[in-house]
Formats: sequence, structure tokens, C-alpha cells
Amino acid sequence: MYIFEGIKSFGSLYHDNEPQSRPSRPWIVDFSILPVPYRGMEPGNIAEFEPTPDWSRWWLGDTPSSSKNTLNWIVLKDSIRRLYICDRMILVRVSWQDLYDAGYVDGKMIVIDGKNYKCRLMSGGNDFYEDDDGLSGGHPADNEWDRFVSGGEKIKGLPSLTSNDKTGVLSDEVLQAPHNQFWNWVGAYSWTSTPYVIRDTTRCCRGYQAGQFFYLNTYDHRHEDIGWRPILEELL
Repeated sequence: MYIFEGIKSFGSLYHDNEPQSRPSRPWIVDFSILPVPYRGMEPGNIAEFEPTPDWSRWWLGDTPSSSKNTLNWIVLKDSIRRLYICDRMILVRVSWQDLYDAGYVDGKMIVIDGKNYKCRLMSGGNDFYEDDDGLSGGHPADNEWDRFVSGGEKIKGLPSLTSNDKTGVLSDEVLQAPHNQFWNWVGAYSWTSTPYVIRDTTRCCRGYQAGQFFYLNTYDHRHEDIGWRPILEELL
């Protein structure tokens, strides 16, 4: 059973030795191919991997001097580990294969401010529920996204999904609602570690249309609306 220990700010995403701004609009960055999630929404401002797809130029590193470049982590603790789940997507137009090649899918050891962490992706379920359009979450339901983000594990202090958050109809009201302000899933599919059970070339991702939404995409494609939400694991 996990307990919520609050939100901690530390570390940053670096590109060419420069800390990147924490996205203030952490959602789809380009409306030229895909439709606007809802009328009046501005394009997102997440950093993009594809223009310089070289991991020697991108990394998670020490806390920068400016708070605007510092990442926010939702902290959950059980008896053996502490998890730091990034509260938003921090890199877009990065494929699941890119993240796998860098070691960030199953876990890569990194150091931030002198502390060791395993950096990986959340699990997200490996299939739809029968005759479902993704709005029932991922199957099986014991994955990390459904336990923590969708609220399958009742953890005091984490916000609950409301009926508006679950419908798949986006609006400014949903964007500004407490659950999305906490987890930042509107207009943003987060890659998970999980392959789709039926198709080898497909990986599961979560969010965008609803807090519990389950979706699929090809593992080696880079998209303007799918990206990297890291989770750090610290053994106690």
C-alpha cells in the first residue's frame, strides 16, 4: 500500500547542457496534422526530441538555479521503495523505441543532486477491456497508471477522477479541473512500458482524452502528442 508524501521539485531535463523550461502547456505541440483537442486551446510547449534525436544531448540532471526549469514529482512510498512520478510529459516527438534504446523503458540508473535513482516508465496495462473504446482504462487493472492516476488504489491526498474527467470530451473546464492540474493528462499521451498483448509492433500509452484513457501506437513512431513522462524509483 502506497502513501502520498507530497510533491517535490528537483532535477531538470537538459539539452546541450541547458536546463529546459518545465512545460507550462504540457500537451500536443502541433495542430497541423491532428485536430485541436477543443476550440481555443493553444499548442503545447513541450521540448521536442526529433530535431536532435541523440541521447548524448539529452539527459535528466541536477536541480537548476531557476525554478521554472525544475521538474515536479508526485511522491509515493511503500515499505520498500519511494516513487517519484513526473507530474507532466517533458519530451515529445520521442518514440517508445527511442526511450528503450536509452534504457528509460525498463529502468536506467541516473544521478540527480548526488542521489541514485532508477528512471523508467510507468506500466499501463496491455489490452482494452472487451468491446471498449479505451474509456474503461487498461487491462489488467493492477498497472501503475490505473492504480495511481486513475485512482484504482485509494491513496489519501491524490485527487479523484470526476465524471467530466472520464467522458473523453475535452474542454477548458476539464483542463482546469483538479485532477488534470495535478496529473496533466489532457492532450498528452504518455508512453508506458507495456507492449500491447496482441500486436508486437504496438505499445500502450495513457491519457489525452480522459484521465483513465487507454490508447495504442506504433513503438518506433514519433508523434506531436505522445511522449516521455519519467518515473524515478528509489529503494529504501
